[in-house]
Amino acid sequence: MRRIVMLLTVVALMMVMLAMSVAPAFALKDAYNCRLSDKFTTEVVYSPGSVFDRNGDGYFCIYRTPQSGKAVDNHPKLIE
Repeated sequence: MRRIVMLLTVVALMMVMLAMSVAPAFALKDAYNCRLSDKFTTEVVYSPGSVFDRNGDGYFCIYRTPQSGKAVDNHPKLIE
């Protein structure tokens, strides 16, 4: 009986770990492919030729928290 309970506990923990690892793939995004969240504010910036616009479409996202900010490209998967 103890072995079955231990096995079910381990399987449940593995399922939780799997769910946490794939959750970012289903994150909420806006029309410019910038992530949306309650933990930060999102700004979409149009600035062709910017250092942050790595794929050349002219757009990049700025994620701001009260402590910091981070600028990232909106479509990094398009970069070759």
